[in-house]
Amino acid sequence: MELLVAADSLFLRTPDGRYWCKTIYGYKFWVRYLTVFDDVVIVSRTKSADFSEVEGYLQVNGPHVTVAELPYMRGMKQYITHYFKFRKAARDAVKNAECALIRLPSVSAFMVLKYFKKLGKPYALEVVADPFDAYASNKIAQFLYTWKLKEAVRKANGVSYVTQKYLQSKYPSSASIYGNSNAFFESYYSTIDLPVTYLTHPRGYTTEKKENFTIVHTANSINNDNKGHETLIKILKKLREKKYKVNVVFIGDGSRRPYFERISEELGVKDHITFTGLLSSSQKVRETLLQGDLFVFPTKAEGLPRAIIEAMAVGLPCLSTPVNGIPELLNKENLYDPLDVDGFTNKIIELLNSPEKLELMSKENVAKAREYTIDKITIRRNEFYESLKRLAIKINN
Repeated sequence: MELLVAADSLFLRTPDGRYWCKTIYGYKFWVRYLTVFDDVVIVSRTKSADFSEVEGYLQVNGPHVTVAELPYMRGMKQYITHYFKFRKAARDAVKNAECALIRLPSVSAFMVLKYFKKLGKPYALEVVADPFDAYASNKIAQFLYTWKLKEAVRKANGVSYVTQKYLQSKYPSSASIYGNSNAFFESYYSTIDLPVTYLTHPRGYTTEKKENFTIVHTANSINNDNKGHETLIKILKKLREKKYKVNVVFIGDGSRRPYFERISEELGVKDHITFTGLLSSSQKVRETLLQGDLFVFPTKAEGLPRAIIEAMAVGLPCLSTPVNGIPELLNKENLYDPLDVDGFTNKIIELLNSPEKLELMSKENVAKAREYTIDKITIRRNEFYESLKRLAIKINN
């Protein structure tokens, strides 16, 4: 059976017909659906590109994974301007689908869902973030997509969340209200593929006194300040002013990077910050995390961030914010408001002077990360996909 998948993805198509993406949505990501379905069709915004433009990118398509193209648009203004063109492409993409899995929230995925629902075929959702936070800077979009997600979740046959409790409480599914059945079902699992071999032993901080301390931050797409880059730069400035020998490593790249580099220079900390750019594999990310001493992530909007789970898995003590599913990962005393520069700074100073606390956090984080290894998550994922497939077979036959 063929599965149609719509997500918040942007692909480039080279002259040889292959599709490419910067991060996450490479072929390896889509293989998870092939454990249950025979073929996967990804509905994605796509544009043509030269081979030089995709250097270092991940190939998307491969055996049993193909792409149905949508116009390459970014931002609400472009969607409004090219609405009818996008609508036609979305209709064409879904017309022969047997069942669908829609990853929300996403402007393009919401539109694909709109036209798929008209077919009367079964579909499931993977809820990966809260639009109330993701669209906080645009009150109209915030209201619209929060409402749309509530409606979508209520009507979907299946709903899976990246959180265990938080998103479920805000966006309840029919299964949670009326109980699981063949027609309505619910689950939860992270999108992360974390092998057991990714994990390390807890770290030791009491055996030697470090001269320099490295803070790491991960955000594959640096296209806005939702992940707290500016907050962390300001934290670093305060730490350096207090004579702490601290450096920051930012993993990731994007259009907003030059702005943050300029802020770093204006605040006098440019020489103590490294932007790695996009790293080509999860192994490269792991190697960079292993070189750090602390993970600080002042994010404003999340579902259940894989960045934190990956940092926890290598034994990094983590500080972040109490948004969405993060309190399911970290203790309350390690969470601060995304703009609370002083709060983060004071906590970091406390930890720098308390290596025993760092060791305890490291131990707790490795233990927590074990709950998200692929062997545990795959079972729930596959059960969810099987429920959708059984329903599709019943309805289509």
